[in-house]
Formats: sequence, C-alpha cells, structure tokens
Amino acid sequence: MSCPHLSGVATLVKSAHPNWSPAAIKSAILTTAYKYDRGDRSISTEQNVSASMFDMGSGHVNLSMALSPGLVYDIQPDDYIPYLCGLGYGDTEIRLIVQRKVNCSNVSSIPEAQLNYPTFSISLGSDDQKTFTRTVTNVGLPNSTYTCKEVLSPEGVDVKVMPYKIEFKDLNEKASYSVTFTKLGNVTRTKVSEGHLIWSSADEKSKVVSAIVEAPSAPGKTGLQTYIVFLDKPEGSNSNHADLRSWYTTFLPETTLTTNEERIVHSYRNVVTGFAAKLTPQEARAMEDKAGFVSARVQRSLSLLTTRTPEFLGLQQSLGAWNLPNSGEGVIIGVIDTGINHGHPSFSDEGMPPPPSKWRGRCEFNGKRICNNKLIGARSFLTNTTPSEDVDFYHGSHTAGEAAGSPVQGANVFGQANGTAMGIAPKAHLAMYKICLKDECFESGLLAAMDAAIEDGVDVLSLSITDGSSPFYDNTISLGAFRAIQSGIFVSCSAGNEGPSKSSVVNDAPWILTVGASTIDREIRATVLLGNNVELHGQSAYQPKDLNSRQLPIIDPAATGINASATFCGAGSLNNIDVKGKIVLCQIGGEVRTIEKGQEVKDHGGAAMILINDLAGGYTTLASAHVLPASHINYQHGLAVKGYLTSTQLPTASISFGGTLIGKSNAPQVAFFSSRGPSPQSPGILKPDIIGPGVNILAAWGASVDNATNSFNVVSGTSMSCPHLSGVAALIKSAHPDWSPAAIKSAILTTAYTINRDGSSISTEQNVSATVFDLGSGHVNPPTAMNPGLVYDLHPDDFVPYLCGLGYDDKAVRLIVQRKVNCSMVPSIPEAQLNYPTFSISLHFGDQKTYTRTVTNVGLPNSTYTYKALSLEGVDVKVMPKEIKFRELKEKASFSVKFTRFGNAMGSSSVSEGHLVWSSNEGEYNVVSAIVVVFV
Repeated sequence: MSCPHLSGVATLVKSAHPNWSPAAIKSAILTTAYKYDRGDRSISTEQNVSASMFDMGSGHVNLSMALSPGLVYDIQPDDYIPYLCGLGYGDTEIRLIVQRKVNCSNVSSIPEAQLNYPTFSISLGSDDQKTFTRTVTNVGLPNSTYTCKEVLSPEGVDVKVMPYKIEFKDLNEKASYSVTFTKLGNVTRTKVSEGHLIWSSADEKSKVVSAIVEAPSAPGKTGLQTYIVFLDKPEGSNSNHADLRSWYTTFLPETTLTTNEERIVHSYRNVVTGFAAKLTPQEARAMEDKAGFVSARVQRSLSLLTTRTPEFLGLQQSLGAWNLPNSGEGVIIGVIDTGINHGHPSFSDEGMPPPPSKWRGRCEFNGKRICNNKLIGARSFLTNTTPSEDVDFYHGSHTAGEAAGSPVQGANVFGQANGTAMGIAPKAHLAMYKICLKDECFESGLLAAMDAAIEDGVDVLSLSITDGSSPFYDNTISLGAFRAIQSGIFVSCSAGNEGPSKSSVVNDAPWILTVGASTIDREIRATVLLGNNVELHGQSAYQPKDLNSRQLPIIDPAATGINASATFCGAGSLNNIDVKGKIVLCQIGGEVRTIEKGQEVKDHGGAAMILINDLAGGYTTLASAHVLPASHINYQHGLAVKGYLTSTQLPTASISFGGTLIGKSNAPQVAFFSSRGPSPQSPGILKPDIIGPGVNILAAWGASVDNATNSFNVVSGTSMSCPHLSGVAALIKSAHPDWSPAAIKSAILTTAYTINRDGSSISTEQNVSATVFDLGSGHVNPPTAMNPGLVYDLHPDDFVPYLCGLGYDDKAVRLIVQRKVNCSMVPSIPEAQLNYPTFSISLHFGDQKTYTRTVTNVGLPNSTYTYKALSLEGVDVKVMPKEIKFRELKEKASFSVKFTRFGNAMGSSSVSEGHLVWSSNEGEYNVVSAIVVVFV
C-alpha cells in the first residue's frame, strides 16, 4: 500500500519537473522527509520506541517540500558501474544488470558509500577515518548560497565537511563537497549510531537533509568478511583435497591475520572449485587478475523455512510402499539443517542394519561420537562458535524425523496427535550436516556441507533452507544441487514460506524437487464460543485438561487505540492495555511468532488468546504448542469475532477443547504460506513441482515442550513438507536403485493427485480451486509413485542447452556444470523443450509452438500407451503419435506436442491449464503431465 503512494508522489514531482532524472526525484523525496509525528515526537515503531533509520530510512515522505527541495543529489545510470564492481560482482553479473559488456578490471571501482546517494551508511573500525565526496545540483534559485550549519554527528564519530559553504550562480549548476568521518578513539560503542548533515539556504527556506548511519566494525575484524571464491580448475590437475587446498592458498594475500586465524574457512572440491576465506574487499579484488579466478563475493545468510502423515500419504504398514521388502533400507538421506537431538528415540537404531558399504562419512559433533546405525553421520560446518551457541537442534531434529525417523509409540504433544510417530522412510539411514544457528544459516557452510555429502555417498539430500531467488549461477543451493545430481544424488528443497504471493517460489532450479506445503486430514480442535452463542472451530495443540470453559471478557487490543502494533501482540505492545483476566484477540503476522504472541498475552495477565488470520491466511489454521489456552481461527471466523465485539458493550467468549479429530474432508489443502509460481528464474519450468504435508506436523524436537519424557512438537512450514518428499524419494530409490534423480522426480510428479478426500479439486487457503502455480503437479501419492509406468528422464548434460537457452554466458554455465562450455557451439533450447514431466509455456495470439518429450518404459514389457485427448481453453493441442509401444523395459519413445492459440477471448496475461495423460492399454498406468499456458 505504501509503494503506490510514493509512486504518486514521484508522479507529482515529475509533472512539476519533467526534465528531472529518477535519481533527482528520489533525492528530492529523501532530503525533504520529516522525522517527527503530529505530537512533535520522534516517529516511533510499532513497539512505541523511537524508529531508527533502519526502520524508516530518511523519514516520512513530505510531498509539499519534495516539490521544491533546493538541491538534489543526481546519479546517471553509468555511475552505478563502479559501485557494482566495488560490490565484488563479476563482469557477467553486471552485464545482466546494465545490459552491456563491462570489464571491472578496467573500472575504478568505488566503495558503496562513495555513490552520490542522498544518504550516508558507513562502517568504522577503531580509529578509522574515511572520506567520501558528494555532488549536489542546484534546482532552487539562481545566485544562491548554502551553508552546512548543522552536522548532527553520530555518537563516537567526528564529522568534518569541506567546504562548509557552496555558492551557485545558475540553476542546474553543480558543486561538490567532501565529508570526513573519524572514529573517536576514546569512545567504545557496539550499537549503530545516527546523525544528519544539513545544507541550509541563506534565506532558510530550503533545508537539504542527508541521513547518516554508522555501524561500528566488529572488534578485531578490521574489515574482514567471509568471501566465497570461485575458480576454474586447471586442466589435468590432481583433484585431491591436499593439492587443491595448496593451490587455493596461492590466491590468498601473504599477510597473516592478527588473530592468527586461518584465512581459509572452507575448502571445496565437489560442489564447486574454490574456497571460502576471510578477506577484505581490497584483498578480494586483488585476486581478479590471477589465472583461474572466476569470481568472488561476500557470503550471504540463508533462512530456514519453518504421527499422522504416513497414513495420510497411503503408507500404512499393511499396504503401499511399506508393503515392500524394505522401507527405504540401504538408502542414506543427508539433511542439511540445524543439527540433531541424537538421543531422541526417533533416531534409535533398533532393527536397523549397518550402514551400506558405499558410506564414506564420519561422525563428529563437538568432539563427541554420537552415531549409530540410524544416524550414521553427523558433522558441523559452523566456524568460530562456542559450545553454548551450538545447541539449537530443534528444526533439524524435526526435519530428520519426518524424513526417516524410527517408529516411536505414544508420540504426542500435550496429549494431542497421539500415535506412533515415524518418518516416511523409517528404514533409511540419516546423516546430519549442521550449518545453522537458530534461524540463521551460512552460505559458506552450506557449500561445505553439500561438498561433504557428495563425498560421503548420500543418496538423497534434504534442504529446508533458502538462498532466496537469484540466477542459478549465483545461488549456492542451485550450484550444489547440480553437482549432487551429477553424482546421482536426489535433491529435495522447500518452495518457501512467502505464499500466497505470486512468483514467491524459491529453490526453483529444474534439477531440484521444489516442494510446497499442504494440510493433512487431522485437526486438534479448540472451539471459541462467543457470548451470542456463535461457535467457531479453531486449532491448538495446548489443551490443558483442567481448563474452566467459562465466559470471560474478550478484548481486541488494537481497537483500544493505545498502540496500533497491539494488532500482532508483539513484545511490549500490550503495555498500558488492560488485558488481565481477559481473552485477547491477536492477528497472525507482524513478524511475531505465534508462541511469542501468547507469551505477551500471558505476561500481561491475559487468560487466553484467540489468534485470527488476515485475508492472506484464509482458512489455514495452525495447532501450535501455545503457552496459554488459545484457538487459531480462520479469517472468516475472525471477522465474525470482530463483528460481535462491535455489537455489544460487554463482549464475552470461552474456549473449549475437542482433542484430536481425523478425517477432515477438504484435505489436502494448499497452505497459505506455501510459496507460489511461476518461477521467477525460469518461468518455462513449472514450479513448485509438488505439494506434501507441511501443516501441523508432529515429529521429533530438540527438547520437550510439555515436560514429557519424549520430545515432540507440532510445527508447520515448507520446511516440513520438504523432508516428507525426501523420504518418498528414498522409498523410490530403495525400490529402484538404478533410477536417476530425474527419473525419481518424474515418478513423483506424474503420479500426483489433484482431488481432495471430498472428491473435489484441491483448494487453496481461500477455499477456491488451486492452480498449477499453487500446487505444481498436485499432491504426492507415494504408493503410485513407486510404480509410475513411464518416466521422463534427464542426464545432467541435458541441462547445458537449457542453461545456454536462458541467456547465461559461458562463465555462468561453467560455474554450474563445473566444466568448460561454449554456448556458441551448443544448440540451445527454450525452457519448455527440456525433457521435464510438465509443460509451462507462453503464447501470443496466433502463436504455434511444438515441443518434444521422451519417455522411458519402467512398467511392463510389451506395453502400449495411448494419449488421452485433453481440452485446454483457448489452445488447440495436438500430440503425435497418439500411441506409443514398448517391447522391453528401459526402452525409450518420443512424442511431440503442438500448442496453437486460437481466439482472443482469454485476453492477455490470463492462464489456461490442463493435463496430458498417457494411459496404458492394460489399465495399469496413467502418466499425467500438468500443463499451464500463459497468454501474453
């Protein structure tokens, strides 16, 4: 909502000054912003504390002043090139941005703070002194003088401006000045400090304000950061670790660190050729001219994407995949996460065979050997952490337990969801690779973990982590996953928790299985009874048996007008609001976790909490392990509560608990948080691929949440759906050990279902039919995936024409495939020509496009498959041939699909979708490919 307001402001400024550049318009907006509320107090945050510049930037937009700012800081597009080179971007990355060739070695790169931006954001170490220049353009009055009368220096920093007075004779005349920031040696400070630099006109009518923020450098770091350095392996070089590491050291500066730490943090061999090292920006740039150097950049932080499910997936012990001789036996699942609660019964090795002979890994967590025949590997790739920091095993224990946990009878949380908890592949082995501390994971450690997993010999890699959305050559998960599939390892990743926003899907490379989240048919009911006798069903895992379900006063703290942030019940938001003994209404979101909302209510004496969805949350409700009586109700029920509150002067409500219920008819449903397609990086590949259980999942936890003997918890997120699919992949790999990762993915996608338990189309959180951009091919169906009939297979080399077709240059493709590629010699293909099990295409009016696919027979010899005609609104689809025959297993056959857009009724930017089905004449198999056509 705020963005279009500023778009409108920019339009007004542009209308008044049509010759101003975008940078000049931005400068006018920033340098005239205000920082005080209507009560002449500093603008505050939702917590009623003064907002920092990292909260509000330059301040609140001030339209009337922005129309006549006096001076502007202008920037031409080419001015960004030295800045981009200074960020450490390679020539390829910059060319993608500026759309022309750039050679950074011939560019005088600049630090970020040297860009002619209207604000200053700097970092100073002890006794540091840094000088930056700025150039202002006079857009006010001719014959004007500006004086730097006010410099509000950040605490602990001396600021000097030269010259302190600038004069202009004409409009559009430019003048430059320098600002020197000096860290005061006698001031010790660890927090961010802020200030302002103000140029005032002689008549005081124009005040041009530049915000300043200074973040102190960490003691002893002297500008050091962890860089990931990508290299080209020399032809014919020995690839053993010792030789590679020795070669890597030749790229490092000769100086040693004052802390006597090693420069190299991680040395890579399998996922990429290169290393992670502690370097300054200058030291990183000094590598650029060395033979074999490809690129270097500062490591990024990654994010985690935070029983009943086996039965819901059709994996009862009496039938389906578990009726085979094994349940993942002989398969090793590598989990990259926060670590593992190794003593949990879910990781008992009772009945487990020894590790397979291919296993080459080891077990070393904090110097302890903690492994057994279930947990056969455990390693940490965190650096510079103390044992007290390295104790968060919650998320990793849950994901590992979901994928391959051993059976544990009587698993529950607060007595709810009681039953036997086990992973999808209970006989598979586990290897845990720890790269995260709580919610933060580290890119250099991720590459090291994937490197080790390949070396160790895992069969499946499960990553409930995101590196965000970026080109595949600049995405560490995509890079590592490609090397994994080259080694025959299946890679399953979370689709992200940014739904239901369009194109929010992450981990979207076509060699990755991208997994969205769905509900299951279990609910842990907590019912709200309003004072008007309206009953509203919600969920909560915390269900105390001694609760007195009497009517209590109910309050919406946001409606009191005392604190707008009380909507989300964040820390401190209920201060000065009387909630004692009352049921408190709290809305999801606001970057406040549901448990934290309940804690805020409890800390202020609240008796209970009703958690309501916003519009985006729709009908998805979570059964969290709250700290007080609570019920999470859907959006429509939330509106009913709010309507009731306004209808009476003394509103009341009660909460009662109904325990665990099975058989919810609208399951599965796409979870509101599950990220959606189309793929931002490759829209010609349908993403997400699949959905699987990710809401209210009971599995192992790092500690007990209810003081029980066994520690389990109910958690939701695509972090939970990903390991379900990792377990399914392990079952298929166990049954078909010679299948490639692409064949396993094809089996999962072409056997998925799109109908819920009620016989209706699977719906979204809004109770409307889900599209393929919501659920991909559909919901995973493990028993059918074990025997799909046909598969769409891909060899790793098949991705090279696809990558060249994306417009990636040789250097970018080389980073991914780890060998030399010349795209000018490769017959590149459009995305939709990749032998993927689905189709995602775009058509203009009158367009006609033809794509081919090749299927491999993995069902029965002497079999025939017939194409079932499909109807796609606005598109004529022709398949040739309409029948394919196989004499033998593993025989291949190809077919073509011609898409022709007809009529113009659909309009631009609308979508048509359907399915292409190959049915065996014996009736044994239906091989289904999802199709989506976007009209452009």
